[in-house]
Amino acid sequence: MKPERWKQIEDLYQAAIEKESNRRVAFLHSACGDDTDLLREVESLLATRGQGQWPAQETAAVVTPPPPGPTLVGQQLGHCQVLSLLGKGGMGEVYLARDTQLDRTVALKVLPPEFALDPDRLRRFIREAKAVSALKHPNIAVIHEIGEIGGTHFIVMEYVEGGTLEARIRDHKLQLAEMLDIGIQIADALDEAHR
Repeated sequence: MKPERWKQIEDLYQAAIEKESNRRVAFLHSACGDDTDLLREVESLLATRGQGQWPAQETAAVVTPPPPGPTLVGQQLGHCQVLSLLGKGGMGEVYLARDTQLDRTVALKVLPPEFALDPDRLRRFIREAKAVSALKHPNIAVIHEIGEIGGTHFIVMEYVEGGTLEARIRDHKLQLAEMLDIGIQIADALDEAHR
């Protein structure tokens, strides 16, 4: 990668982490325009932020970024156009996507291909979708669809704009009233799920 390109990625990454997490996606799409490679590179850095792999204070010293993993960004999965990576977890990756049939923004959770080969993990993924789809609660995302296309297993769910609880705690000290409000919402959602 040319140094100018890496500088562009680094500058955009730095600008993105300074944005509130609920405004970051829109900022990146605006800043990158049609340059999907640039968007993918910055999203890759943001996805590893806070996982001990790519701390913000070390980015200036890096000459070349780590090789990006496979991504669905820019691809079509069924009637969902994948826009950006929102995050990675133990059971897969979550993407911001556009449901082209219903013209709405959705979250798309994708089971990694290696997990799909494990019958137990695949069963858990499907069981999760079925269990959550049965719930009706304001603090639990709505499941719109579960599917599989070309060996890629996915869940299409409601996209809820905003940051993560982890980011909110990290970005500012929570007051007691905020902690209680958040705790009550979590407990209420868990109560609904357990019932």
